Amino acid sequence: MNKTHCLTAALAVLLAAPTAVATQTANAQTVQEAAKANAQQMIILSEDFSKMTSGSESNPDLSFNINTCTGMPSNDIFYSCVNPDYTQTPGWGSYQVYPAGGMIYFNNTRADDYYAAHFNTPVFDASADNGIYFVSFRARLINNAPDYAGLGYTTQDVTDPKNPAYTEYGNVKDMTSEWKKFTLRFEQGKKATRVIFREEDGVKVLLDDFKVYYEKTAVGSPNVLRHLFYTGTSFRPRWNKVEGATKYYVNVYKSDEEGNIGEQVVTDLETTDTICTVRNIVPGVIYRYNVTASDGTSKSQPSRYVVLNELQSPTPDDVEIAADGSYTATWEKIPNALFYNYYVYEDRIAENDGEFTLVDEDFNNVTDANGSKMDWTPGNEPKNLLSQAKGYPKGTSMNGCFATYWAPLTGGYVMVDGWNYFYDVVKNVQDAETGEDLKRYAKIETPVLNFSADSSVKLKVSLWGDYASDDLDKEHNYPEYQVNAVAAIVAFNPETGLYEEVERKHFELDKKTWKNVECEFSKGYEDAKIVIYATDGPSVLYIDNLKVTQQLKKGDAFATCIECQPGLVDAKASVTLPADYAKKNIYQRVVAVNNHKSLFLNLEYNWYSGPSELQLIHEASETAINDAAADAAAVEVARYAVDGTQLAAPQKGVNIVRMSDGTARKVVVK
Repeated sequence: MNKTHCLTAALAVLLAAPTAVATQTANAQTVQEAAKANAQQMIILSEDFSKMTSGSESNPDLSFNINTCTGMPSNDIFYSCVNPDYTQTPGWGSYQVYPAGGMIYFNNTRADDYYAAHFNTPVFDASADNGIYFVSFRARLINNAPDYAGLGYTTQDVTDPKNPAYTEYGNVKDMTSEWKKFTLRFEQGKKATRVIFREEDGVKVLLDDFKVYYEKTAVGSPNVLRHLFYTGTSFRPRWNKVEGATKYYVNVYKSDEEGNIGEQVVTDLETTDTICTVRNIVPGVIYRYNVTASDGTSKSQPSRYVVLNELQSPTPDDVEIAADGSYTATWEKIPNALFYNYYVYEDRIAENDGEFTLVDEDFNNVTDANGSKMDWTPGNEPKNLLSQAKGYPKGTSMNGCFATYWAPLTGGYVMVDGWNYFYDVVKNVQDAETGEDLKRYAKIETPVLNFSADSSVKLKVSLWGDYASDDLDKEHNYPEYQVNAVAAIVAFNPETGLYEEVERKHFELDKKTWKNVECEFSKGYEDAKIVIYATDGPSVLYIDNLKVTQQLKKGDAFATCIECQPGLVDAKASVTLPADYAKKNIYQRVVAVNNHKSLFLNLEYNWYSGPSELQLIHEASETAINDAAADAAAVEVARYAVDGTQLAAPQKGVNIVRMSDGTARKVVVK
């Protein structure tokens, strides 16, 4: 188990990113002039530092301690340690900051150190106007520093004081030895927000006339929702209705990963609805867009900038299968894709009405990508185990499974290591721009499957949860936690382009012993995965004997994954099908993958395209389904695609036709 991480180190990484850019809306001059002309400035917090009388601008008083606390800063006390006698509002925090005759002076003597000079606000409510607020101040350097990245800033959501979330960060650019006024625009304001300014490079900085405010306009800023139906050349932005608004304007800009705004490609696309279609965008280009509301007379503040950085779903080309079952699959390269995952599926046909086994995995032959497994047993873990970050297990009954923070074990089961449970799952870590789930689950998941929506899905599995102390606990009393498990169905939403959890079941496990558990999900979903992950504690979960079943009708087909080739840099895959492939329907599917950088968190993560359609590449030469020429007296009563989806009309490819006499027929529609 990877127990080398600590909270302080994680915070240090977040706070020590001098080149990171929070959001390039940080220039007030870029805010729409029509909105500002009608805006009323609503002060949230103001501090002129007039009570910091000791010292002067030219001679700050380095002997004067403005704090009530002393020593090295901790994660908590130095965020609220400034003596309230020296500020207009209590609750400010600082370290290595001194009075300078009515202003403050950053005197960092610990360059490149987590405990660099900092000054932070009290906690304030910044949730008005959908979290759009401004921070203004005057500042200058004591001496010019041409390569200076600028005074760093970080915002925190401290709604849960025990789990503060870092929401935006960056640097105050273009600081010189001349006094300048700076105004930063923030877009992630919460009910309990704190702004921290830090000096990490040993540059001497003066700061004065600090103010936090939002701008109230006749109509509020729209709350932009996840956009829909990205195709590569178009998408549909949407937002909540704004009271009093009669129309809205959408503006789209080219951008980059760091949030820098470039060429404007759509200007004031007008609509009276809360959704519209933006066309003529270019696949592979990163865009950012915002929405402004209007009552016909005045405009709101523009909404937050929303990133558009997605991948088209690949479409595999037709293939020619040789007599020995070998072929080469190809597809057109997807702009911005770093690699591809290629999957092969085969049909399994229900021979009778009843319970049909979709997944039956005992993990007896499971190995990692190198064909290796670890030799240890539950409760007897090596102290220095470093679990794989992610991987595609080999030797499973169903290929294409995926796991994170895991290891295959010689006992014939797998382990997932939930060491980071408290610091990602509990904190609900997400990419604030995309809504993408960034929590580092310890999990194993099936490949994308097409479950029938006509009946419930049953799951059985053997689980063993560790009972261990949390050596990352902030209070250092190391309480013990029972590691439990969650099983969930995660389905692809073609509207949003995201995999979304649609149903979950929680399993309470026994202390350090195997437990057989089972659950029933209410229905199946197209393009869905079953996921099992560790929960409730920062230790390990063992998984064995996974079985998934569903009630199917005679003739129903279920496509199971028989081959997965992940990480293909080129847009092609070489495949040799099993010897009995001729008797089965064979399909191919491709997923494109690239890498996203979270703008407001110092994290990178894989971003997946939607899965391509299951494309039939070989039609079975024999089938248990009756031939369509038989029993001409019967009439069609229902028609289905091979994935079980009921069809309103014939669809190109293989159709399963249910007849009035209870039989099913296979029909190929050209």
